[in-house]
Amino acid sequence: MTELASRLKSIRDRLAELEAMARDDHAEAAHRLAAELTRELNHALEEATGSGDGGHAAAPGEPRPPRDPVEKCPRCTLRSFTFQDGTIRERPDEPGHFEAQYQCMSCGHEAWRRLG
Repeated sequence: MTELASRLKSIRDRLAELEAMARDDHAEAAHRLAAELTRELNHALEEATGSGDGGHAAAPGEPRPPRDPVEKCPRCTLRSFTFQDGTIRERPDEPGHFEAQYQCMSCGHEAWRRLG
């Protein structure tokens, strides 16, 4: 139980950090942190209710990282447009749909790409 309490305290502290980010107009960082905290809370709730059974089966609306984390860059056309871990967020204009940030390791281009 102490491990769960420690995890929940950590999440509470990071929520305070998220609130400060939202006030300081750091929208991108706030979106990333919100997505990460949502995943952590869902995992903690599964453990608390005892519904975790070893293998993690994603809920129907839960985001998953892309199967192939590297794509062709839309700017320089090299296959170096790489998924950035921890950047999955819900699309603001489409609730229930998710997107992730990609960055080209060649030219540095960054963009949000729809997942699915």
